[in-house]
Amino acid sequence: MAYEQEDHPKLQFPLDSNSYNITAEIGAGVCSKVYTAQCLPINSTVVAIKSIDLDQSNADFRNFVGRETNTLSLLSHPNILNPHCSFTAGNRLWVVMPFMSGGSLESIISSSSPNGIQEKCIAIILKETLTALSYLHSQGHLHRDIKASNILLDDNGRVKLADFGVSSSFYASSSVYRLGSSTFSQYWMAPEVIHSHKDYSFKADIWSFGITALDSTKKFSETFQDMVASCLRKDPANRPTADELLKHPFFESCNGTSEFLAENLLRGLLSVEERFRAAGKILEEGVDCDPNGDRASSVLLNRPMSSIIEGKGNEDEEFEVHDPAFPVESTQAVIPCDDDGEEQQPAAGGRGNEVNAETMVNELMALMTSLDDQKEKVKKIINQLGSETIDREDELEKENARLRLELEREREQNLKLIQVINEEDQLLHQNERVRLELEKLKMHISATSNTTSDDNN
Repeated sequence: MAYEQEDHPKLQFPLDSNSYNITAEIGAGVCSKVYTAQCLPINSTVVAIKSIDLDQSNADFRNFVGRETNTLSLLSHPNILNPHCSFTAGNRLWVVMPFMSGGSLESIISSSSPNGIQEKCIAIILKETLTALSYLHSQGHLHRDIKASNILLDDNGRVKLADFGVSSSFYASSSVYRLGSSTFSQYWMAPEVIHSHKDYSFKADIWSFGITALDSTKKFSETFQDMVASCLRKDPANRPTADELLKHPFFESCNGTSEFLAENLLRGLLSVEERFRAAGKILEEGVDCDPNGDRASSVLLNRPMSSIIEGKGNEDEEFEVHDPAFPVESTQAVIPCDDDGEEQQPAAGGRGNEVNAETMVNELMALMTSLDDQKEKVKKIINQLGSETIDREDELEKENARLRLELEREREQNLKLIQVINEEDQLLHQNERVRLELEKLKMHISATSNTTSDDNN
């Protein structure tokens, strides 16, 4: 899709930790810390540095991040946060990035909007994020870690998607990220990712985008509900693409600007450093931190999932799932299917069946086991096919044995026929000899008879 290219010279940031003056810690996790710093050789430019402990990663991680940084340097989009550079400092990997002074969407919600962000603001943020996601997918890349703590804003209200590839690949090799060890990992991940880790597509990012949207507010308009419902289709094939989702009425009606965000969302907020310190005090009261490095995200993670899905605001407005209201040409891509694979028909009036909060929670939890059940069915089918193959091979072996016996019998019969033919030939030869001898005898008798007649005369 079209977008405006950012036009500014590419600065070469130094690959030496001594060139950076750390000024404050603004994030921390199990394996990483995030700092603000001044890049001394480049006019003390303020940057953010994510410092990752390499001792807790596998041997290939350092090379992987180098490749990912090179990949990101080839991507150019105003809504993607490109790292300046990355290098190792001792046993830690430093990823130097532009400093987004507005902080993460997650920290904004945690510190100033516990009841969620007003829908006009969240529509702008989500649309900008989705635009970045559309670009990534068009370039053949998955993000793999879409969530509120990876959506960053600067003080002018510009939105950028961060942590493409780095955090997800790191924690995929970490015990923190393994399934069953953290509810955090399963919270944003699509069901097909949870159950396979390899056989999934761009639609996994769409699921995570839908969960992120649910994180951002508690009061839902009908078009917002419809948009989220389309992202959370159980079957990835029934979820919209990023481009299709941008055509949804929720985003098509969004005409807000970054200036609107700066004025109505960011004005008067605590600084990123102050938010981090405030989140640290909450952690001291027993709240676990997000392993991805944003302490404030733990506040959201400890909100009951049912309350997020229910979406009850001050007016007890329940979250209801309807059939998605995409343009006609996109509708087929997001038709929901039931467990038997049959398409569900919308109720009268064009609206789908409304689902209460308890049902919605149960359905989401059921996704955790559904693919395992399908795998078991596939195994049974494979075993059945294997059994049928063995039975068929046995039948073929028996048929071959029967044919061998018939061939042997025919060979024996042919040998007997040959023997009979040989015997008949011998008899014919004998008969021929006897005939010749009889002829000779007749001739001899005839000659003798003629001689006797002559003598008598």
